[in-house]
Amino acid sequence: MAFHTPKMTSPSPFLAYDRVRWADVDLVGIMRFSAFTRLVEVAEQELLREAGMAYDKIFDAPTVWFPRRQLSIEYFSPARIDDALTLVTYVSRIGETSLTFNVDVRSTSRWTLIAAASMTVVCVTVDAFAKRPLPTMVREALAPFACSVEEARRGGTAG
Repeated sequence: MAFHTPKMTSPSPFLAYDRVRWADVDLVGIMRFSAFTRLVEVAEQELLREAGMAYDKIFDAPTVWFPRRQLSIEYFSPARIDDALTLVTYVSRIGETSLTFNVDVRSTSRWTLIAAASMTVVCVTVDAFAKRPLPTMVREALAPFACSVEEARRGGTAG
């Protein structure tokens, strides 16, 4: 399966957008800590789509899976019902058998850092669930979005 890789001059984060939903908030009216995992999944799916690896293509005839190995989220500022959010999404590490996605959740209007997530996925075979090297096409498709946390945060502006 061939993937389309966007042409970019230098690596930079991908921006996706969402809002705080009614189902995301607690009784205090702020986004629940557990609701941020939904945003991480949205950001990952939209980044993969932008990289030419839409879910409908990935799961057509998979030869590898990418199970989650680690997820961590730091919370900095509350998000409230209907707040517009920008999901600044990038790959901070491409290893031999794994890669790390990062998502900085920002207020779209104020550009305040609300939360920062880091998620590591591992490449495994479908049949034996054995670790294996990342496919070259995955590396190439995600390379335009590979940057350090510092680079991603330094280059980001409200948009």
